[in-house]
Amino acid sequence: MHKYGWTIRYLRRQWLTLLLILALTAGAVAATALQPWPLKILVDYAIGDSRTPGWLSALAGISPFGLSPFVLVVAAGLASLVIFALNSALEAGLTLAWSVAGQRMAYDLSADLFKKMESLSLLFHHKHPVGDSLSRLTGDAYVVYTLAEGVLISPVQHLLTLVLLGAVAWRLDSQLTLLSFAVAPLTAAIALYLGRHLKARSRQSREAHSRLLSFVHQTLVALPVVQVFNAQARNGSRFHSLAEDAITLSQRGALLSGSLGLAGGLTRSIGMAAVLYYGGLRVLNGNLTVGALVVFVAYMRSLQGAVVGLLAVYAKMKSTEASLDRVAEILNANETIREAPKARRLPRPGKGKSRRLSFVQVSFGYEPDRPVIMDITLELLPGEVVALVGPSGAGKSTLACLIPRFYDPWQGQVLLDGVDVRDLQLSSLRADVAWVPQEPLLLPLSVTDNIRYGRPEASLTEVKAAAAAARAHQFIERLPHGYETVIGQRGTTLSGGEKQRLAIARALLKDSPVLVLDEPTSSLDAETEGLLLEALEVLMTGRTTLLIAHRMSTARAASRVVVLRDGRIRETGSGKQLQEAPAGHTLGWRVDSLTGEVKG
Repeated sequence: MHKYGWTIRYLRRQWLTLLLILALTAGAVAATALQPWPLKILVDYAIGDSRTPGWLSALAGISPFGLSPFVLVVAAGLASLVIFALNSALEAGLTLAWSVAGQRMAYDLSADLFKKMESLSLLFHHKHPVGDSLSRLTGDAYVVYTLAEGVLISPVQHLLTLVLLGAVAWRLDSQLTLLSFAVAPLTAAIALYLGRHLKARSRQSREAHSRLLSFVHQTLVALPVVQVFNAQARNGSRFHSLAEDAITLSQRGALLSGSLGLAGGLTRSIGMAAVLYYGGLRVLNGNLTVGALVVFVAYMRSLQGAVVGLLAVYAKMKSTEASLDRVAEILNANETIREAPKARRLPRPGKGKSRRLSFVQVSFGYEPDRPVIMDITLELLPGEVVALVGPSGAGKSTLACLIPRFYDPWQGQVLLDGVDVRDLQLSSLRADVAWVPQEPLLLPLSVTDNIRYGRPEASLTEVKAAAAAARAHQFIERLPHGYETVIGQRGTTLSGGEKQRLAIARALLKDSPVLVLDEPTSSLDAETEGLLLEALEVLMTGRTTLLIAHRMSTARAASRVVVLRDGRIRETGSGKQLQEAPAGHTLGWRVDSLTGEVKG
């Protein structure tokens, strides 16, 4: 259990509520101990002819009605109602306290998981489906509540029950008490044997549900592709197959848990039969009253439940470990971008000034021994626009991703004003970088909130100014609610050019000295591209810009063009020089006359 020590901090945060739960639990156990006694009063003293005990005779001296059988019957009924009301109040308090503590613990863990997921590198998220991460965040996070209830509070409740009820049962009849506990070792052996298999079954079941959730998420994200290729039937079959796997594994886990319950119930029944037989003989011999036997049987049921519950903690822990391990995999993941212990901030450049960006012998890849870029050395002077061109897979976007530290290079350095970006605070570094991706990532928020996503404090006037500079103001005004129009998921309610102009407005409003344009016009038609190029020229003015492009038309605004192929810089020059170079020159580069794409 030492490897799950991290769970203690979530329990500690709710220590006051947990103490209240323990107090209410002790009260509930005491109420349970009182429950059978009104029945004993009824059977032995009201209906039967057993000699009244001293404590009841003392009450007779106080009562104005004496201790007639009728009074004892009424007293037994009233005592049952009072004990029931007390027990119900304690149970209601426990339910409320658990609801508060459990929800807060689960949400605290979910918040930490969410924060950790945000800090993990893109490489980690590329390896793990979104659905699996959602499953851990929304489902497995409740494990801390299960842990507190099943491994902390329940054992205390069962131990209190065993101690208190066992002591009372021992005073009633020690021989029957020993007989009651005789089946405990057999129950323990069954729980230990079956509990070992529960962890594996539980983990398999959680992973099967994660695969199902991941498939649903991937399908909904790619819904236009699914529909246009008529893949609904295939996806339905795949969903059915994944659901069947999840159901089968859940059934196996339920069967195992049911077997544990069945075996425990069988052993309890054997113990109860033995107590009824031996207790009945003692009643017939006059060594035990009927009421005492009734009370003892009630206690025995509670004692057996406590023994089984205590032993089931092991089985429950094994089931819980599967979710604990899945949560710990995220919390302990090392694939995160870490700040240096003494990371610093760069002073913000003055108005209209930008930064020098340098790549020094940089190499990087997504998988070991498979580099995507190799030995890249490139410098962008303050305010310079450098276009990075080349065929797909050349490593252009990968190189750009090293600037805001989406990844860290295997070798070499990325420098900002001569300072290694790994020595800068992440918030400072990323505040200096604006990004316009090939596919604009818009959120289901209002237009205003999307534009000022990088500067939440910006005024509406500043938002509109950025939109006007990005050539977006006119189409925004035509939207149903103007700047307050809520955009559909991933911007599906807008055209490609409109989404891209909003992304440009967002970058303009952020006003960062370094700008990355990742093929911002590659999927647009010539007319829309022309409008966007005007907006891009405004955006690039006064900023150090790395412009990733497939087409030379996009790269015309660059003062320098760098050609990448197979992860290496192959050529540097102006756009005009590359465009006019003959197809058969030394490196074999040419520009397609129809598409304007750079080819090898």
